[in-house]
Amino acid sequence: MKYASDFRTIARNALRGKWLIAALTAFVASLIGALILGGRSGGATIENESNSGFSFQDLIPAHLLPVLLLVFGLLAALASVGAVVAFLIGGVGKLGYAKFNLNVVDRREARFEDLFSQFNRFGDGFLMNFLAGLYIFLWSLLFIIPGIIKFFSYAMTPYILYEHPEYTPNQAITRSRELMNGNKFRLFCLSFSFIGWSLLCMLPTMVALIAAAFGAIVFLPLMLVTIVGECFLSAYIEAAGAAFYREISQTEAPAFEADYTVIQ
Repeated sequence: MKYASDFRTIARNALRGKWLIAALTAFVASLIGALILGGRSGGATIENESNSGFSFQDLIPAHLLPVLLLVFGLLAALASVGAVVAFLIGGVGKLGYAKFNLNVVDRREARFEDLFSQFNRFGDGFLMNFLAGLYIFLWSLLFIIPGIIKFFSYAMTPYILYEHPEYTPNQAITRSRELMNGNKFRLFCLSFSFIGWSLLCMLPTMVALIAAAFGAIVFLPLMLVTIVGECFLSAYIEAAGAAFYREISQTEAPAFEADYTVIQ
């Protein structure tokens, strides 16, 4: 049985000579909502006032505040557009991105065009994303932990649906759930093992925010450094995820009796 370090090693070896194309593909995949494991989203709310009377705006020089507000406004607008795009084509993009990453770990030719190679299966991709998201949402209503568990249960769905076009999206989701029985914690450990790299990628942005408090206009260049780092990290994570799929799918019997039940 392989461990997180083994999958990371497989990913690094497979990405030799392919880092640039993998990072570029990861960047575009992130724009269309096609990241399978490497997508990390987060949000924070900044209180204008606290019990101590501290205000975040106190840290920002007045002449820089309009610039930062404009930047964050543009980012918010882009995020809104991205959410719509991800809802519409993120699923079919995941099928193409699964092909790309499986080609990487299988040491076959991995091309940027792979990302868009499955757009003739738009219906399958859209329904896969919709059903998986719906199931995760419904389980999350019980509590956040069941939703997280189901996220890992369904994580292999894009690989399965790509390799088995004869499956319906619901069959692929069910197959993923079966493959992940006993493997969810392993995938969690693999994902968590990248936390150090994630924090390192966030470091330039944190430095930029601190520098802005002292009047240094370095936010945009350091944000660019963060984005570039995230692209390479996402490529690394996704390749490791594809290696994980290869390992668990090869230990399973090829025969598969489809489960047609809707409740997962």
